[in-house]
Amino acid sequence: MMDFFRNLTINRKSKSSEPLDRAFFALFLQRKRKAKSLKKLLPLLEDEDWNVRNATVSTVVSLVETFPEIKENVLNHLHKLLDESSLAIRLSILEAIGQLKDYASKPYLVKILEERGYDLQYAAIRAIGYLDDVDVLFPLENVVYARDYITRRAAILSVVRISESVDEAVVLEKLTPHIHIIIESYLEIERLGNQICKIMDFGDSDQFPDMKGYTESAIVKLESLIEQKDYSVEMYQNFAKLIFPLYFPLDDEIS
Repeated sequence: MMDFFRNLTINRKSKSSEPLDRAFFALFLQRKRKAKSLKKLLPLLEDEDWNVRNATVSTVVSLVETFPEIKENVLNHLHKLLDESSLAIRLSILEAIGQLKDYASKPYLVKILEERGYDLQYAAIRAIGYLDDVDVLFPLENVVYARDYITRRAAILSVVRISESVDEAVVLEKLTPHIHIIIESYLEIERLGNQICKIMDFGDSDQFPDMKGYTESAIVKLESLIEQKDYSVEMYQNFAKLIFPLYFPLDDEIS
């Protein structure tokens, strides 16, 4: 009987006007670990309060991990909210999608990268980075050069994360077509990743993408990073097949 009244009291918190009560309710359902709790949770994903949405995302992800059979239903609901909801709610939904790490979400995330502004791109980049999918490097190329620092930084870190997730046996095959975006991302974090070194040492130059211009400062930074590695003639030769310096000559009219 005591449990009945306790559960009744806690269930009432879901309708409370206090955000902390609603957040407590969401986290309580996480501790109960029952698949049927999903029906009570899903409406809280659209709560006006960020703390409630955050607690709900945590519980939903936890339940999916415990009961994989509910994952498809959860993803369908999240994808629908992604199309219909306000910006604040979409940001929370993207966090949930990222943590669920399901390839069914990939088209929705790529669409945001290709069509939306910085407000949503940052969250979509974080989510897509969890997929460890080399193919998403193509749409990420559109945002690595974004003017918005936070968006650009998220894209760079996702490129690095995805690159480092590739199995060593297929690094050359999978990453060679993306070598420019990988180089530029690692330059931003002032590292020379092992993937880059492997491609430059052992890659087939016939498979390299077209040459690309790099600023003088980027080339100086790259040379400095190379010098920290074991010297390799092949590495320097292959960089020369990929990179040419960008110069900015003074206007002829300026003396």
